[in-house]
Amino acid sequence: MMKALVTAATLAMVFSAGATAETTSSPAREDGQTQFWVKLKGEVPKRCLMTTSQDTTLELELAKGNNSEFEFKAWCNGQTTNGLLVVGADALKNENGTDIIPLLITYNGEGGTVNAANNAGVGNRHAVETSIVVSNSTTGDMGENKVVKIQPELNGFEKAGNYQTDMYVSLYPR
Repeated sequence: MMKALVTAATLAMVFSAGATAETTSSPAREDGQTQFWVKLKGEVPKRCLMTTSQDTTLELELAKGNNSEFEFKAWCNGQTTNGLLVVGADALKNENGTDIIPLLITYNGEGGTVNAANNAGVGNRHAVETSIVVSNSTTGDMGENKVVKIQPELNGFEKAGNYQTDMYVSLYPR
């Protein structure tokens, strides 16, 4: 009997507390004012996504001066199939920290040179800033491969050593 009474009292408190908290405003103040506390929440869906099937570390063929390619697919959650592609890099520096090999970075023929005066570390200058066609498929189709080309600009007087930098490939919705 005691067990049944405690269980009934507990259930009554749970149900009454839940109903009061969700559907009844706060107790009235002296001036009669009462209010609801309404929690607001939401989620912004993923805006853009890029994928690649290749390694994100590219070995540049500096001895031959051949161009390298970075391939990726692009998708944005939007009404249109337009995006903004921004590509840039810091200068390609020798391990001695002084000598630089310029890089011509292009996408669909548009681009620019990254060197000592023109790079992400100096005024955040981009080599590429252009419109790009992206997939806006609701079925997860990422669309066609996009290709960024990286061409070292050799003059024959480069100092021996290991050269290194980082390149960013950014996509913005439009």
